[in-house]
Amino acid sequence: MVDGLTYIPFQPGPGLVESIASHIEHQIVAGILRSGDRIQESRIVGQLAVSRGSVRESFRLLESRRLIDVIPRKGAVVTSLSPSRVKDITSVLPSILAPVVSALGSRWSRRYSQELHQSMERSESKFGCVNPICVLETLCHLHPNAVYGELLEDLSPTFDRVFSKLVRLNLAGVQSLDALVRSQLIPVIEAQKSEDANRLVTELCRTLERKYLETLERTG
Repeated sequence: MVDGLTYIPFQPGPGLVESIASHIEHQIVAGILRSGDRIQESRIVGQLAVSRGSVRESFRLLESRRLIDVIPRKGAVVTSLSPSRVKDITSVLPSILAPVVSALGSRWSRRYSQELHQSMERSESKFGCVNPICVLETLCHLHPNAVYGELLEDLSPTFDRVFSKLVRLNLAGVQSLDALVRSQLIPVIEAQKSEDANRLVTELCRTLERKYLETLERTG
């Protein structure tokens, strides 16, 4: 484990730009690179033995994921993880999830359950525990309207950064979130109890917001 995340060594392959972006993203999420840190293009080139063009393309990807800001004459800087930003994006989660949970309640299947549990396993391999956003993102991807999944996928890198802090600093808080997801939310979703599922999703989102903000107050 490295600061709440399993260490993933850089592995260049056919998707070189994505590999570089994922390598840097991992360092940001793990807290190795922090808000305001400058990411030197030349250092990445030398460290990973890749071209400047590939690094610049990876910076564009990371900027689209809201993980870095590319500033003229200064270069790439890790995006600030401010409480106001986290509160803004957390507050929209219930409105995104409500129609998703309602729609899935009437069409739930064994395949959906398998995909949900597979996403939890991936989260455990990455963080050592279940990140609730991974579960919520999977639910959105199961909805026939792909926009819901795209919205959560767009927001998840920011949530991953805060969750990684939470794993490092508040294990009890992580365990309570894990219990809420495993013992309450998933059973009612699989039982197709849409009203109860919506209530629990709202409760989960509010709990996430509170714990995220408490963590940022402690760490900045």
